[in-house]
Parts: sequence; C-alpha cells; structure tokens
Amino acid sequence: MTGLGFSRRAFMGKTCAAGLSVVAGGMPRCSAAEEVDRFGGLKALRFEPTGFFRVENKKRWWFVTPDGAAFLSFGLNHPNQEYMLQPYNIEHWKQVFGFRNPTEPVFQRKFTQKVMQDLVALGMNSIGTHAKKHEFNKLNVPYVQGLYFVPTPYWMAPAPNRFSDVFAPSFERHCDRVVDRMVISRKDDPYLLGYTFTDCPVLTDLDAAARGQATWGRAQPQLPIWPRVLRNLGGDAPGKLAFMTLMRKRYSTIEEFNQAYGTKFSTFETLRDARSWSSMTRANDVDDNADNLAFLLEIMEKYYQVACAAIRKSDPHHLLFGDILNAQTPPPDAVVALIGQHTDLIAYQYYGDYAAQREILDRWSELTGKPLYHADTCFSVAYEEMPAPIGEECPSQEIRAQKFFETASKSFSRPDFVGLNWCGWMDAWAAWKTERQHSGLQDPFGRYHEPMPETMSQFGSRLYEIAQSAT
Repeated sequence: MTGLGFSRRAFMGKTCAAGLSVVAGGMPRCSAAEEVDRFGGLKALRFEPTGFFRVENKKRWWFVTPDGAAFLSFGLNHPNQEYMLQPYNIEHWKQVFGFRNPTEPVFQRKFTQKVMQDLVALGMNSIGTHAKKHEFNKLNVPYVQGLYFVPTPYWMAPAPNRFSDVFAPSFERHCDRVVDRMVISRKDDPYLLGYTFTDCPVLTDLDAAARGQATWGRAQPQLPIWPRVLRNLGGDAPGKLAFMTLMRKRYSTIEEFNQAYGTKFSTFETLRDARSWSSMTRANDVDDNADNLAFLLEIMEKYYQVACAAIRKSDPHHLLFGDILNAQTPPPDAVVALIGQHTDLIAYQYYGDYAAQREILDRWSELTGKPLYHADTCFSVAYEEMPAPIGEECPSQEIRAQKFFETASKSFSRPDFVGLNWCGWMDAWAAWKTERQHSGLQDPFGRYHEPMPETMSQFGSRLYEIAQSAT
C-alpha cells in the first residue's frame, strides 16, 4: 500500500481512455504518448472546435471536446468525501491522509488526488452526475452537473409538496435561483459536459408503485404522481386551471367527468374550486390513466420550457441532458419523445446487462434521434458488511468484471451511445446505509476489488477501438 491507501500496482504506468497519467501531486493529465487531447478526446477524429463540449454525428454519435476532438465518456459516480468519513473508516483515512478534521485543506487536497488517481487506475475519463463537485479542489476532467429543478426522484419517496406547480410564475423564479446557484459559476468551464435534471423522477404509476427492494432501489410505499397532485390544488392555482382546461377538452359535460371519476360535482366550476378531491395515489376504482398521461405531457412541456430557458439565459453553450429516466420503469414513448425535443441527449439509468435494456434503447433512439447516455449502472457482490448492494448481484468479483466488460462493450458498440457511468466509487457498509448500499470498486479502506480495476482499465484503453469497430 502507498501513503494514499491504494494499490500502487493498480495504477503505476497505466493510462486510461482519456490518456491520463499520474504526475506530481497525484493529478492526472494527458499523456504525450496518447493520441488524445487534454480532455481525453481522440485527436485522429476532428471537428470544429467551439470551446465547449457538444454532440455531433459522424458515422456515429460523439461528444466533441472544446478543442474539437471526438470523445466518449466513461465515468465514475459517487466519489464523495462522506464515503471516507464513517465511524468504521475515518480513523484509517486520518492516518493515511494526515488530517485531524475533514475541513483541513490537506484532506481536501488528498481526497481530490485519490479520486483522480482512481480514475487512472480504473481507465475512466470523466466524473458523472452523482458527485458533490464542491468537494473537489478542482476538476480537470470532464464532468456532468446535476440540477434538481423538481426534487421528485423515486429514491426520495417524494411527498406531494415536492411536485411543483410548473405553470405558476413562482416556478420560473425557482428555476432562476437554481441557475444562479449552480450554473452561472460553471457557464465558462470547458470541462463541463452539461447538465442533468432530476435523477429518475416519479412520472407515472409505474414509477410510483409500492414495491419491495429492487436491484435499483430500496422498498417504497405507493407514491403520488404529478398529475394527481396538481389536480388537487385549489381553483386559484395555475396548475389546477391547466387541468381544468384540459378536462373541458376531454369531457363534454361534467356528468361525463363524474362518471369517469366516481364524483358528484354539479359544474366544472365546483371541480375547479375543490381541493384534495381525489386520491394523490392510484385508486383501483378510477381509470384515469389516459387523463394522467395527457396532463403529464402538458406538465412536462411547461417544465422543460421553463427550466431550459432558465439555463440558456445564463449558459447558451453546455449540453442539456434532461431528466435521468429510470429505464427499469420506462416512461411512455410520448414522454421520451417530448424530452428529446428539448434536450441534446437522452439520459437514463438501468441496472442490468445489455440484453435486458437493448429493446428500450432501440426504441428511444428511434423516437428521439438523440444520442444515449447511461448515467448510472453497476453490478455488485454482496458480503457481510454490505449485504444488500444496489445493482444486479454477482456471485464473485470475476463474474462482476465479466458482466461489466460485456455490457459496456456492447453499449459502446452502438452508434448512438456516447457515455456510461459506474455506480459507485467506494463501498458503503450497512452500518451507514442500512437498507441498500452503494457497491464500489474498493472497500472503505481503499482496497480494490480485483479484478475490477484491471478489467475496467483494459476496457478504457480500448474504448475508442470498440466504438469505431461498429461504424
């Protein structure tokens, strides 16, 4: 072990897909021997440089680096300081890094140093959306920034008040505040790929359904959905008025509406003024699926109009990824097509092998004509301190490595596929995350799970070869 708590053998003398190499201070930079630019882009395939990342289709879809080179993103999620600061491992990292308090500059510096060296060891060239970027001294590798305009991911089990009235002027002001806080300081950053929005939002009853623990998340109760929340607002709420306008188009009389919903409103006006008149969650005796989808499309259209406009007022250059869609509870095609009209890519999450997601990816690619970005995935191996890891479980690290290599290779062989992020960096033990644990590529003390680093490094070194072999 070196003084930073990781295997010297795992990274010494290696370069990753970005051509990164370890230099003084532990920060990675482009190796002169590699045919890549400072961002990890392939110099042999050139585009017009614009100073910012973008996407272009040249025989296949590519990110294009600010300097004009073709780029594909192989990234790491959850490289966060909290994984090193738990009761079971903080003393280890205090000794390794030489700090007494995590607020000390030495911890900040050596944390950043270790993450960057891990990227080299793992053959990775970027940091995904699930990372607390403020924890780093500086990010000199491509990265994605998350913007939670609407905090409704399934893993938060969102309450009704989390579903914003996007038709209200207050939502525009809210989006402007998010941009002021998260976008303005990054608008000129050449290493920023772009912005994701909500991570796996609750959009439909499929997302909201009560379930036990799944490979991609913990158990959850029945959750509300956006259309039901807004239709239960009062008559002065813009969202309720939007619902009423739609219902008047879909139902010729209030009696027809009452028959569909099992209600007894005397007029549309009494429906407009009624608060909390229906369940926030699915009711088996009400078939409101078609109405919910129609209203959801109006909600999503307004949401994307406002959120994207707020970003573009301050940052006209960086890419818009939109919401990270949960492909395990895939939204209706109409929702995916709508999102694709506002974004530069389609971002999604899926925990499983390539064969299980291929049909969805084919359909979404055809629907939108946009490149695909796999924002979050992994395979896992359970052990005593981490008994319920997120991700499809494998019986051994060897099989885990094989599944990763096969899925990543087949994904990047697609001409519409431009990025994949691995979840996550360091194991989270059940002593901290009691229900589901993030499954890292090293244990909480920095010991790599062999042969994952070697397999990932081999994949990273062949990333552009794999991508071009399919074109």
